[in-house]
Amino acid sequence: MCRCCGSARVSLVGRKRGQFLKRDFEFWRCPACDFVFVVPFPGYGVYDEAYYRGRGPDPYVDYESEFRDYRATDRIEEFDDLWRVASGFIAENIPPGAIEWLDFGCGAGGLMKYLRDRGGHARGGLRWPLRVSGHDVGTYAQRLAREDGFRILSLAELEAEPAGRYDVISLIEVVEHLEFPDPVFALAARLLKPGGLLLLTTGNIASPVARRMGLAYAYMLPEIHVGYFTPRALGLIYGRHGLVPRRFLYDGVVRFKVIKTLRSAGRQRFARMALRLPLAVRLVDWLFGTSRMPCAAKPR
Repeated sequence: MCRCCGSARVSLVGRKRGQFLKRDFEFWRCPACDFVFVVPFPGYGVYDEAYYRGRGPDPYVDYESEFRDYRATDRIEEFDDLWRVASGFIAENIPPGAIEWLDFGCGAGGLMKYLRDRGGHARGGLRWPLRVSGHDVGTYAQRLAREDGFRILSLAELEAEPAGRYDVISLIEVVEHLEFPDPVFALAARLLKPGGLLLLTTGNIASPVARRMGLAYAYMLPEIHVGYFTPRALGLIYGRHGLVPRRFLYDGVVRFKVIKTLRSAGRQRFARMALRLPLAVRLVDWLFGTSRMPCAAKPR
């Protein structure tokens, strides 16, 4: 049965052996909603301290560096781009006043700290100050509340929040980690104000690179990436919860996705230089389909 829409009409795509958990995983696709999911679900136990320091299934994460100083990491490219997208949407769609922003899956809190440091958005003499909340589990969420004074909510606390609380909800590289993603989309849709923005990024398995490589694609990591989306899959989920897809053209998000996968300092330096060329960014964006994955807005 599909873990996203509940359809019983699913088909086996193939099998792949985990690199971290030495066992075989099956990939199933739902033709009704275009969602691909992993069986068996490996559980959330892989997200331990070793994982957050890059010694787990994903060697590219470095939460400790991000927690200490996000500005010294390449994620600043991603954060600047996400802010460009969100602030443009805010100025065009949300009346001036305090903006309530929820970062769902806030991790080490880099985006929350970035938003706190921005303070808000101003344009044409108008101002939108920011109030930032977050949700995640684990030690970093606890540290963000204890050491940085952020408002960090448990899932139960989020579910108790009033409808229409937030102007912006960010889900940055989160939904691919969820065993059952649909309840999170439903919660986000309920918590969004009419006219609000769901700012979401995730991998695109309908991209040229993903289609060519199939299960050999490096993004297909069944120990941690347990759900895979296409633009059509996201559009169907949004429609099911009363949201309207909104596409944005990314730049810094694309650059960061490339740089973080390069292990040597020399390759990272070359990528930083090469990806300053707009044509290079657009080529990579087309190959991996980053900008084709829509965000969503809640109609007024």
